[in-house]
Amino acid sequence: MDYKKIGQFISTLRKNKKLTQEQLANKLNITKNAVSKWERGLGLMDLSLLKPLSEILEVSITELLSGEKFDEENIIQNTEEIVENTISYANEKINKEKNKNMFIGFLIIIISIIGMFFCYKLILIIKYNTKGLNSKSEIVDGLKKDSNLKIYKKTIEEEKYILFDNIKIRNDFKNYEIIKNTYPEGLIKLENKNKNDDIQYIYISKGPQIIDVFTDDNLFFSNTTKINNTTKYFTSADRKYFLLKNDINNDVDYFKFVKNNYIIESNIFMSKRTILENYAFNIFSSIVIPKTEYIKYISGDYQGYITKINKSQEVNIIRDDYNYKFYFFGENLDEKYIIDLLSTLEIK
Repeated sequence: MDYKKIGQFISTLRKNKKLTQEQLANKLNITKNAVSKWERGLGLMDLSLLKPLSEILEVSITELLSGEKFDEENIIQNTEEIVENTISYANEKINKEKNKNMFIGFLIIIISIIGMFFCYKLILIIKYNTKGLNSKSEIVDGLKKDSNLKIYKKTIEEEKYILFDNIKIRNDFKNYEIIKNTYPEGLIKLENKNKNDDIQYIYISKGPQIIDVFTDDNLFFSNTTKINNTTKYFTSADRKYFLLKNDINNDVDYFKFVKNNYIIESNIFMSKRTILENYAFNIFSSIVIPKTEYIKYISGDYQGYITKINKSQEVNIIRDDYNYKFYFFGENLDEKYIIDLLSTLEIK
């Protein structure tokens, strides 16, 4: 089928009728551009327009599709060709419509899948949200007030030590008493009987690091019952991988990570795994991290951190994958004294 021939034929008939492209388009309820496209041989009209167009131009449909007028003799001679052209045109339009419908159907399926995907992610975000947690300011502000301390070990006479289990620390009490298991198992209390001294008592305990609690199912769920519904998807292995990929090797790394990432807001572009990670991490952190006034990281011969909580200062020394906690209580305790006392610390 010769599109250019048909286009020139339509143009000639239109001009013979003294119609502009716009006038012809208005009669057919189409755009002027569609008529222009036909006449330039860039395409053909829709099947539904064949009859009204042939009536307006006063030609038969077969003449319209052949691009020329026929006399009676020509019609008889060209009947087969006319039929073939008409069938070819009809098939072409049907195939185009079929392809168009297939494309639309495929597009609808894709849009539906995308819509279902985003709805699923939205449900996950709503289900595993962290609303109601401590605000960022309560958790993070103290961590952002951080600094570094270097503590180096110094040697003192053996008789000046207090010794219990594998811990030795300088005896600064004039009169003290060791009280074991005053608080949970593993915690002892060094209490000064002389109430006028600056240091009143020290609690000392040995336990796992926070990151060990995070990866141990028994410890993790005893502290974070709110996230038991993530056990199926966020196992101990998943939590270990979370620490590994974020380069969290000890509690110092953990606190620095929390400072920059708590609270992690989930979004629909995150994977389900990431949404569950954020949920568990945020809830866990809100429970285990104290509302500290500040944090100071210890380096030198020791590794750990010091936090100020209310009137007490909590020192955490990390040694051999354990966390040794020292809670100092006193009216006039200053950081200089605590650092000096820690420099005598020995953990065997």
